[in-house]
Amino acid sequence: MSDPVLLPLPTPFATRTVNCWLVEGSPLTLVDPGPDWEETAIELDAALRMRGLRVEDVEQVVLTHQHLDHVGLAHRVKDRSGAIVVGHRLLHDFLLDLPESMRLEDDYQADVMRLHGVPEERIQELYAVSELHRRYGGSVVVDRLLDEGEVVSLGGRDHRVHYRSGHSPTDTIFVDEDARVAIVGDHLIGKISSNPVVHRPLDRPAEIRNRRRALVAYLESMRATAGLDLDLLLPGHGNPVEEGHGALVAERLDFHDRRKERIFGALADGPRTAHGIALGLWGDIADRESFLTLSETLGHLDLLEDEGRVRQDEEDGLVRYSAV
Repeated sequence: MSDPVLLPLPTPFATRTVNCWLVEGSPLTLVDPGPDWEETAIELDAALRMRGLRVEDVEQVVLTHQHLDHVGLAHRVKDRSGAIVVGHRLLHDFLLDLPESMRLEDDYQADVMRLHGVPEERIQELYAVSELHRRYGGSVVVDRLLDEGEVVSLGGRDHRVHYRSGHSPTDTIFVDEDARVAIVGDHLIGKISSNPVVHRPLDRPAEIRNRRRALVAYLESMRATAGLDLDLLLPGHGNPVEEGHGALVAERLDFHDRRKERIFGALADGPRTAHGIALGLWGDIADRESFLTLSETLGHLDLLEDEGRVRQDEEDGLVRYSAV
């Protein structure tokens, strides 16, 4: 048994790299093997060779969540090695036919954007980009389906499974309780606040007017993680978070509280769409990154609705928010 080893792998996305974690021992485990991109596959081969290993030696692939930069290459690793794939049970149907799942995801997100004021031209541009990104993931069978509280062995070390919905509907962290180390994917990243993205729900009907409340779930998940006895977080991007993860969570909670107040202030002049609020706060960024900034805005509006401070009204297929 040994400590997880970082294998930074290139991606074709804005994040540039993703952290694949190698856990040597039995079963020899890769956590998040990256996207299905030739440069990623070449670099993974080279990184394993540096440690005297081959992809064919991998016995287990563990997935932290559904995003292509983390799961896309899993099917190629499985085909070459015969490894079992392990992940939260919500990943099973999503990854069983990944192209179709991504199409449904894109359709759902486009409908959410329409409902909240993003212009159709921008929606079509973003849809086309996402459609191109589908090439970076292949379908794979998740052999072992995990639930909250289960234990899975990575390289001979027992890891407790904790479901941490927020950044996506399938975020899962794996905690080595003896070593007080957690592999956390994109749930908590040291230098970047993970975006609580609006995703198609995987456990209930995909209704855009009863969407999954990503930020509400994410704040609950972060509070739960803050309560764990941990010394080290191994994230999906960037450097490990050494000690003080409770302070990091407190910093993130404060960040979202301040952003919530900014969004409430944007309603002072009357009702606005969520996209209109985003444009007022972020300008050109909200135009270029319409979906991500819309997700951020809707998350904070959900918090304000829970506090009884805003309400939403729909007219002619368009939702506007007002201060109460």
